Amino acid sequence: MVNKAVSLAVSFILNCFQCEYTHEFSSSEFHEGTQIATVNTRYVYALRSIGKGAEAGRMFCAVMNLPQPPTRFQDFNKRLINTTRAVCESTMQKAAKEAIVEYNSDNNIAVAVDGTWQKRGYASHNGVVTVTSMDTGKVIDVGVLNKYCAYKSKKNHETSCKSNFRGSSGVMEVNGACNILKRSLTFHNARYEKYLGDGDSKAFEAIAKENIYGGEFRVEKLECIGHVMKRMGSRLRRLKEKMKRQVLTDGKRLSGKNRLTDSQIDKIQNYYGLAIRRNLNSVHAMRQSIWAVFMHKLSSDENPQHGFCPIGENSWCGFKKAETTGSAYKHKNNLSVAVVEGMRPVFRDLSHPDLLKKCVHGNTQNPNESVNNVN
Repeated sequence: MVNKAVSLAVSFILNCFQCEYTHEFSSSEFHEGTQIATVNTRYVYALRSIGKGAEAGRMFCAVMNLPQPPTRFQDFNKRLINTTRAVCESTMQKAAKEAIVEYNSDNNIAVAVDGTWQKRGYASHNGVVTVTSMDTGKVIDVGVLNKYCAYKSKKNHETSCKSNFRGSSGVMEVNGACNILKRSLTFHNARYEKYLGDGDSKAFEAIAKENIYGGEFRVEKLECIGHVMKRMGSRLRRLKEKMKRQVLTDGKRLSGKNRLTDSQIDKIQNYYGLAIRRNLNSVHAMRQSIWAVFMHKLSSDENPQHGFCPIGENSWCGFKKAETTGSAYKHKNNLSVAVVEGMRPVFRDLSHPDLLKKCVHGNTQNPNESVNNVN
């Protein structure tokens, strides 16, 4: 028979009708040294994992005809938060030590920094900044920013408020990145020598301005090659929008059939990304490969311009491949001279050596983005 229930943990008693044997047991284990049933902790943990709270839990138990859930939901929640925080800090400490070893045991390591928000549009009350090692891809620090206070009374505000940020939501990434770099020596006994971040992020500007590690140690800015690749597409789309009513030298507009379409922009963006990724050992080779894409699009049967294209049977350039094998080649999918010349300023800016030098590391912010997806 059922003896009693402690929230979701039910106590049973077995009585034998033939003898006096009696045995009592619970449907749940208990945390070591406590009277807290693990099923109640798991229940709260499950609800928080799917973003639900006490009220949703009570409704679930009612519909499923389960015993009443724990009434002191926040007590379990706080216990889980404290345990999670301890495990998180321990894991990040271990990851930082791995990153230092991977970086030839040098305490000046390279990291990728990225911020995310609970809601889009820079209107969120909550933001998170993550730092991952560029060598291992593991998270070594996290900064959580919150500008919402649920307490109106001064007493509750001082003792229970979780708010730790004042200002625009868009500045959360700047504030979080600066705070994380400031505590790197205390937290990991390491400096973040190289900083991989968004090209349009203001966080690095703030870090450089504050001169966090002193005048003798400057943080170097690196670019995420994934974000740099996307710049090509963004710049060409802005060019297309800006010149949509402008007539080019050939009497036609920039966009339209067999002109600079979205499909062509996607292809050029991908070719630009490959030009960077395939030539990480040399900025010169990277630039040459980028301009090879430009000249390849400009080429025609009457005026082939494949001087920058790689030679050999394995070349991505059909013209060079045909030239090696002695077969015929007919140009297709090329663009008119007027269209390609319209793109020249974009190619010039995005092939600048100062930009490409920041891409030779070959890394991206993908580990950060993966963490952002589960926040």
